[in-house]
Amino acid sequence: MSFSRNCRTARVQVRSFSISSNLRVGPESPNYLDVPKTLQPDLPPKPQVKGTLPVPREIFPRRRADKPTWAYISAATPEPTKERMIRKGDPNAEIIQWKQKMAESRRANLRDGLRELYQRKQATDDLMMRRSAAKQARRERVFKQPPRDDERLTRPTTVAAMKPTQSAILPDPDREARLALSRERVLTKQLEKSAIRQTDLHTLYMNARNFITTESQLEQEIEAKFREDGGDEWNTDSGYGVNVWAKGAPPTIQDTVKIQTKDENGRWKFEQERMRKVVETITGGKM
Repeated sequence: MSFSRNCRTARVQVRSFSISSNLRVGPESPNYLDVPKTLQPDLPPKPQVKGTLPVPREIFPRRRADKPTWAYISAATPEPTKERMIRKGDPNAEIIQWKQKMAESRRANLRDGLRELYQRKQATDDLMMRRSAAKQARRERVFKQPPRDDERLTRPTTVAAMKPTQSAILPDPDREARLALSRERVLTKQLEKSAIRQTDLHTLYMNARNFITTESQLEQEIEAKFREDGGDEWNTDSGYGVNVWAKGAPPTIQDTVKIQTKDENGRWKFEQERMRKVVETITGGKM
């Protein structure tokens, strides 16, 4: 059985997928990929300058102030001492004339170049000085100009007495009197220290007669202090017991802590007094 079909045959459009452009270029070319361009042209990239430029040399240094003068220019471009004669028929005549012409051109170029460079330097220095003077004048003008109206009208009210003065140092009418009083106090303190020092020196001098200075005195003192009967310093019944250990050991730190004082100042004063007595007994001098 045959069937007749009347249908429209679909046409399939085959589109080739390729990333290359229509131009026949290789993969190493930047035009191998078709990248769309923007409608607005891009700014040209800034060329990258490789390397560094040398520091320009100072042509007219301060130590050579004679360079722009004619004496220096004439000494730097001297004229030939003798004129070379060109003979007729000399095969090197053209070369000699060309060399003479080049030498004269170099001398003229050096002279003109030094003069023009010095004029350019003077013009540059004058321009820099004018700009600097203009900037300084503008700074002084801005620094000394009065405040603007909006700042002046919106500024909070300040009493005239509270405004800072222009002087760097505040006035002090009683300065001389305070200095005189301070000098008098310093002099009094120095006199008190000197009197205390003289008293200490006198006490040390009076007690120095009992100091142990030789080995024989040390042996006598040891025999007197550590004999078997103890000596009169340990005899408390006769009233001659002057040794610090005769009436018992001095109070220890634990005994001091156990003392119930009203404040810390009392405990500290007690400790200081205890230490002073122990040191005076050991050294044999008044502290």
